[in-house]
Amino acid sequence: MSRSPALPPAEPGSAGFSALKARYLLLAFLSINGGVGLGVVALARLLPLPSDDPVLAYVVYCVTFVLTCIWSWQRGRRAHLQMRRLWGNWRAVIPWGSLLRVVPALVVLSMGTTLLMLYWVSLSFPELAESMLDSLGEEEGETAWPQVYQGLRWLSIAVVAPITEEWLFRGILLHRWSLKWGLDRGLLASSVVFGLLHPNPLGLTVFGLVMGLLYLKARSLSLPILAHALNNILALALGSLGGGVVEQVDPIGSFHLYYSLCCLVLAGFIVIPFLRCHWPERGAHLPYFVNCPHSC
Repeated sequence: MSRSPALPPAEPGSAGFSALKARYLLLAFLSINGGVGLGVVALARLLPLPSDDPVLAYVVYCVTFVLTCIWSWQRGRRAHLQMRRLWGNWRAVIPWGSLLRVVPALVVLSMGTTLLMLYWVSLSFPELAESMLDSLGEEEGETAWPQVYQGLRWLSIAVVAPITEEWLFRGILLHRWSLKWGLDRGLLASSVVFGLLHPNPLGLTVFGLVMGLLYLKARSLSLPILAHALNNILALALGSLGGGVVEQVDPIGSFHLYYSLCCLVLAGFIVIPFLRCHWPERGAHLPYFVNCPHSC
């Protein structure tokens, strides 16, 4: 299959993306996060809520990511970018058959890479691995507002994360870095950074690649957002149903290794062919440059 190391160096209308450099996005995110964090801590003092309550972490997450997306949208518009073309047609056709195959495979892959990472850590730092495993559980018992916590948890993971993360990583960074380094490298770079910002870097890097390919295929963020949401909902549901299973398996050892390898093999039968089949052809263009503004 042919590969595309680079897009044409002078895409019409690409100059505006220089206003959305990654360092500007990072600086905006850190500034917004710091301001929101201080505001939430001040608010917690007015409420019967400790400043380290898990509820506040989800509040900070939601507000920070939403405001960062708004900032990027406004900055792009000031640079004369038609930001709706990054989103694409929100009524894009959903390939349900492909989606219902690859999303469960991604969840299984994430389980496998997480357990494999824990096994590797346990070989040298068993106490750290056990602590990491315990941290995967819910924190509902540690909050003063358990019902609010559950509501914010589902809102953050099933709604806010899919929309905001796909906008920032696929909509903004994929375009910016693909214009700078070429489509293949931009896709890989945005996926690696996405993975590194999560507790499971390897699994989430592959996840980012799949989301990027869905975006390039559909030319609409609606498809990766839907896939991201389904992935998170399925992962949350499995975590809620199987939370006690992990606790019954004493310390991290051969069970986790074999279980992780089985997960990786099973997921690989679906994920690897998907990546090979959907990798962009030579000369492929980014969604922004093929989306008609009147259809978005």
